[in-house]
Amino acid sequence: MDERLERDLVREGLSLAPMPKRVKAFIVDELIISLLVFVAFWDRIASASTVTQSLESLNEVVMWIVALKIAYHAIFVTLYGATLGKLWQKIYVITIDDLGKPPFMAALARGSMRAISEWLFYLGFIWAWINPNRQTWQDKIGRTIVVQP
Repeated sequence: MDERLERDLVREGLSLAPMPKRVKAFIVDELIISLLVFVAFWDRIASASTVTQSLESLNEVVMWIVALKIAYHAIFVTLYGATLGKLWQKIYVITIDDLGKPPFMAALARGSMRAISEWLFYLGFIWAWINPNRQTWQDKIGRTIVVQP
């Protein structure tokens, strides 16, 4: 970790969030988004009489699902510095520049990169396991880290 960042985190009484907490937060967020998708598109899902029709219906709304995921992450990270899953785990997203909540454009870029990482077999998430600051690709692009008090 960069010395300035490490010094600033110590001064603020923060440490990098452990990966198990991040994984738990990820699972909760995915469950919340899945529930929202299920509720929002229930009429399409319920009207399908075969698995093929269900998949076709989901394919028709995939861009709405991606937009919902990006919006969920961008809005919560901008307003609270955390998604609902992160709030439950008491971990927060902060900028590496000033240790504050990310501004909307950084949170939007972060949410968008998160979606891209998902499409690329979660490689951006795996990256955090080998990165000294535990940064995912979305953290890199948003210039953020995930911390705990």
